[in-house]
Amino acid sequence: MSNFVVYNGKFCYDDTILTIGGINVDPITKKFLGEFCRSFELENTEPTVVFEHFCNYCCVNKENGIVDIKLSEMTTGSSAQGIDGIAVIVNHKLVTTISEIEFQISNSRYLDVNFVLVQAKTSSSFDNKEMLNFTEFTKAFFSDDISEFKTPEVIRIIRLPPICRRTYFFEMKEYIYDHAEYMTESNPQLSMYYVTTGKWVGDKTLQKIIDRNKKELKDLNIFSDIKFVPCGATEIQTLYRNTKNLLSTKFKFEKYIVMFGDEDSESIGYSGVIPFREYRKIIMNDGDSLKPVFDDNIRDFLGNKNPINKAIFDTLQDLDINSFCMLNNGITIIANKVTLTGTTAVLTDYQIVNGCQTSHVLYENRNLDGVDDLLIPIKVIGTTDEDIRNNITKATNSQTSIKPEQLEALSDFQKNLETYYSTYGENERLYYERRTGQYRLESIPKTKIVNIPQQIKSVSAMFLNNPHGVSGNYGAIVKKVGNNIFNVNDKMILYYTSSLAQYKIEKLISAKVIDKKYNKSRYHAMMLFRIYVSGKSIPKFNENKMEGYCQKIIDVLNDEEQCTTIYSKIVDFIVKQDTIDFDDRKTFERKETTEELLSKVNEMKRFINQ
Repeated sequence: MSNFVVYNGKFCYDDTILTIGGINVDPITKKFLGEFCRSFELENTEPTVVFEHFCNYCCVNKENGIVDIKLSEMTTGSSAQGIDGIAVIVNHKLVTTISEIEFQISNSRYLDVNFVLVQAKTSSSFDNKEMLNFTEFTKAFFSDDISEFKTPEVIRIIRLPPICRRTYFFEMKEYIYDHAEYMTESNPQLSMYYVTTGKWVGDKTLQKIIDRNKKELKDLNIFSDIKFVPCGATEIQTLYRNTKNLLSTKFKFEKYIVMFGDEDSESIGYSGVIPFREYRKIIMNDGDSLKPVFDDNIRDFLGNKNPINKAIFDTLQDLDINSFCMLNNGITIIANKVTLTGTTAVLTDYQIVNGCQTSHVLYENRNLDGVDDLLIPIKVIGTTDEDIRNNITKATNSQTSIKPEQLEALSDFQKNLETYYSTYGENERLYYERRTGQYRLESIPKTKIVNIPQQIKSVSAMFLNNPHGVSGNYGAIVKKVGNNIFNVNDKMILYYTSSLAQYKIEKLISAKVIDKKYNKSRYHAMMLFRIYVSGKSIPKFNENKMEGYCQKIIDVLNDEEQCTTIYSKIVDFIVKQDTIDFDDRKTFERKETTEELLSKVNEMKRFINQ
């Protein structure tokens, strides 16, 4: 089978060695880079930029196990110096705007922060000067002097004197430290990854440089922990493999009973208790971070100040083992496969569907003396039957206040919507992901996978005239949308249409047909695209007229020339509005911006048609 190589600055098929920036790459890294290119549709992207995206993706996944990652949201720009990627992880979630940080504070009343910085070098060696440079830029980032950061993807020039200029990432960093009162447990963690295509052999001289760099950063007194990870080809290959592996764990399960089923059944359930030293293996990575095992849990962590969580916290502080086991409702885990050999349990492709709050409180108290002996009540269900999975999730979450819309992900409508997406041909095909990671092992471009949060955002922006309301956390958006979507009689074509519209504009931005600095306007552009093609008046979601209304939009979206022209002119029109300031982070979160654009629809049509 042919592999990707670089030809005339672009990836193509051939069997020759892959070069990146003139450096030969080993065959395994070559294969993985080609695979990564296909997965994110980066074939027309400069090889060095692909390598930076690849490294950012692998390293951030390592830190937080994030499934849904937008590559553009982590890059510092193709010509950036010192730092190639930045990710801000707040309360174990990747955040990309201050609004999302605000939501975490309002929801949880605490801040647990991990800054992930990546420097990717195509060199086959570990250069001490470049490693020092990485540290110097890192120190600059965490100071008030950001004069070294000059790429347009990073710098957001506000209409203030040069000394007051701020970067997008810098703003988020500043906002976090300005709200240090919510860092009730510890200061932020700093995770630095220095990646090359060579081999890390633990050189003592380089290790001394790393230790000295870490000390300099530690002396800033703003971090709880600093991790500097040198990665060669072998290490980055391992990180990439891990992004594709099904989540699995092995632990001792000595005290259990079989609730239902047997080893020959399609579904089997166990109930019992395990000490926290074993539960650690279920929820924590080797690096002491939380695994992505709560994506199918209906509630986010509500923080230690939440009354129920505070009670759990107080019980832990008293190390009242008997009371904890007696009073706690326990943990419910659903896995595609459960293997129990003697007292050793193996879970494959699993999620914690109930117990998010308990797990997080336990994690926050993981270093408490004696906590490893604490007994945790757990239920482990192994099944691939979607009805069983959904019924269990509904039942285990019915004991606390879960709103109906939060359970909507489990409805028949979602199943039908997934099937509807599959009716489109290969060229028009998108993949609706009802359950986290269900397409992880399939050779599908990740850009074509639509998860439930993405679906809610796209349909809200495009068909509810609510592009200003889709920024920020998924939970906040769900509250705003309420019962307006995912109703049983809705025409499913409108959901697919909104997802296709988002896929098309994001592809234009990725290909630099539309400048990345206008990315924030994409939801407003989707709304205006609908209006331009099919009219401002929207049929009811359950009306037959919605079919023709949407099909007209789909036809234009699938006409590459028309789609590119219309989207490009719409963004140009938005940019030309004197009242719209792209340097103001709140601009596209204001209802007034949406209302102004809606009031100028006729002007926009004339602008496009001229």
